[in-house]
Amino acid sequence: MFGGLAQNDAGEMETTMQNPNLPESAPRGTILLVSGWRRVGKTTLLLAVRQAALAAGLSVGGLLSVARFEDGAKTGIDVMDAATGDTLPLATVGTGGAVSTGRFTFDPAALEAGLAFAGRGQAADVFLVDELGPLELVRGEGWAEVIPLIRRRAFGVALVVVRPELVGQARAALGLPPDSPAIEIDEAGRGALAELVSAWVIRTLAAAP
Repeated sequence: MFGGLAQNDAGEMETTMQNPNLPESAPRGTILLVSGWRRVGKTTLLLAVRQAALAAGLSVGGLLSVARFEDGAKTGIDVMDAATGDTLPLATVGTGGAVSTGRFTFDPAALEAGLAFAGRGQAADVFLVDELGPLELVRGEGWAEVIPLIRRRAFGVALVVVRPELVGQARAALGLPPDSPAIEIDEAGRGALAELVSAWVIRTLAAAP
C-alpha cells in the first residue's frame, strides 16, 4: 500500500512502512506513479519537483494539468508545457463537446498541444505526465498517445499522476510490475513528501550512469 511520512527521534522526516516505494537507487528510465484523491495536491507535488529539478540544472519535459479557480471553485484546467512553463486553456466546465469527461469539456487543439509537449520532452532528465485518467486508461482518448512515450523510457525519471482506483490499470498499460515505485499523497504529509520526492529525483539522476 501507500502512505505518508513519519518523524523519527531526531525530528527528521522519513518514509514509513506504508510508503516504502522510493528505491534507494534506480536506473535511468525509472517510472514513479504519483497517486492520491482529487485536490490532494498531486499537481502541486509535480510543480515542486519541476522547480527543484530546474534549480538543480536538470532538464524537464512533459505536461501538467493545472486547475483554474474562481472564487474558490474549479472552473477549468490549463495544460502546462513542463519544459517552458507555458500554458494553454485545456478544459472548461460543461458537457457536449467533442471530448468530455465528468463535468469538463476538453479543447481538442489543447489536447494536441499537450501531446506535442510530451513528444518534445520525452528524453528530458525529468519527464512529468499529469495525468493518465479514465480518458486515457479506459477510453483510449485524451493523452493516451503519451503511454508509448512513457514505455520507451528515454527520460531519466518519469513521474506519472494516476488516480488511486486506476493504479492497477496504469501499471498494466505501462508494463510495470505490481511492486513498481509508487507514492500516494495525503493532506497531512504532502509538503514534506514533495521535498522527499524532489530530493530522491535529484539523487537518483546524479547516481544513474
